[in-house]
Amino acid sequence: LDSPREATLQRWWFTPDYDCVRASEDRLAMELVGQGVKLQTEDIRLGPDGKMTAALEKPGKASRLYCESFTKKYGEISAASPVYAQLRCMIDLSIAAAFLRKHDFYTKSGWKGEILRDEKSIPCETLAAPKQVACGVNALWKGNRLLVPAGGGVSIVPDDALEENRLLPDKDGAVGVMRGDVGGEREEKRWWWD
Repeated sequence: LDSPREATLQRWWFTPDYDCVRASEDRLAMELVGQGVKLQTEDIRLGPDGKMTAALEKPGKASRLYCESFTKKYGEISAASPVYAQLRCMIDLSIAAAFLRKHDFYTKSGWKGEILRDEKSIPCETLAAPKQVACGVNALWKGNRLLVPAGGGVSIVPDDALEENRLLPDKDGAVGVMRGDVGGEREEKRWWWD
């Protein structure tokens, strides 16, 4: 490898779009806005010893544009490939659960979630975690340069979406109003899951 650029791999991974929570002023209600998922990129430098470290440069233009385009078209891609819609649902549920936990709504509502913790009530299939998985690699020659992505994955830290500086304001109070529209008296014959 003659130059640092030749020793750089592109890495792509998914994260929540952490600027996705609009909360009421009293924090008793929240709304998830936007598409919720972003494709991120960074360049990884491959050292002479084969170890990978973060590159100092910003990601290349092609990689940045790819991520921006993928993120922008995420809804269309999800419609064509359901695994991306499932990822969006998982992210949304993670952020909603983090909001409930942060404000201690489980305790305040008296909900203990027994049915979800009882394997006999709702059996879940569990599989052993793999000890080894096959490596999948894509590579492309562009001129005399070999382009190889460093890999991908998903990184979710739902509490990041709940940081005060990230919360979107409920300027017109619509989220609070929506909360007021929900609830009321429960019908006696209404089916309830727990």
